[in-house]
Amino acid sequence: MTENCRWIVGIDGSDSARHALHWATTHAAGRATELHVVTAWQAPLYGPFPMVGPMTSPYDTDALRAAATRDARRLAQEAEASVDIPVEPIVVHGGASSSLLEAADHGSLLIVGNRGRGGFSRLLLGSTSNQVATHAEIPTVIVRHDAPVTSTDRILVGLDGSPNSLAALHWAVDFASPGTSIDVVWVWDASPLAVGADQFFFPEATDLARQRFEELLDGVSARAAEASVALRPHFVEGTPRSVLMDCGSKADLVVLGARGHGALGAALLGSVSNWLVHHLQRPTVVVPHKDAAAASST
Repeated sequence: MTENCRWIVGIDGSDSARHALHWATTHAAGRATELHVVTAWQAPLYGPFPMVGPMTSPYDTDALRAAATRDARRLAQEAEASVDIPVEPIVVHGGASSSLLEAADHGSLLIVGNRGRGGFSRLLLGSTSNQVATHAEIPTVIVRHDAPVTSTDRILVGLDGSPNSLAALHWAVDFASPGTSIDVVWVWDASPLAVGADQFFFPEATDLARQRFEELLDGVSARAAEASVALRPHFVEGTPRSVLMDCGSKADLVVLGARGHGALGAALLGSVSNWLVHHLQRPTVVVPHKDAAAASST
């Protein structure tokens, strides 16, 4: 997995961002070939009276740029002490979300904290992390400020048969170290609202879903065996949020597709993935399917 693997870490001076960088340096060995520590700066603007006047800034932009550069270089130097790959500080002018998404175009993995210094600190998922998880065309790791950073001996993957969830499973197998266990969980919500009234009255729908789950796992089993990774299947009847939340609390890393087969499948970040990213106290990876990502950008 290390061929031309550039990891992008977004930093903004917050403790959450430092925690994300710590996650990156902990897991980079054998997986990443270089690490880019990216920060964006921009001066707040205000409009003097009258309101039709030009937008101006009372801030010293040179000082803002210099401060951002110092922070990026300092964190990059600290990261270099923990890894044996090149670490490059990147300082850009612009919005945080757009800058990280642009940087992600040249990377293989994007890593961010769950909230930064701006906005409301009480929010579990900040606007930047939400934007990049929703729109990035590469896998995005969201590291909560209170998430433990440990070796990933046990990974959870939520599978529902969608292309994004399959991409998530393949990514997890590629990311996993030999000896890792991957719990692959298919949650079958056999309620009229979830599957439709017709399926609700035909119990064989559950059997068909289980069969589909087994077929999909068979298609990945050889790849997992070659990587010395154990796939542990779990077909569970219940509510996706509650089941995945419970299973995720026992995992070292949670891997989800950017969207699934739910009622909100048209959204780039599905309702279940979005809810879990907000509430799970574990590092969580959101994986887009390449074809789906390409279609969303057209």
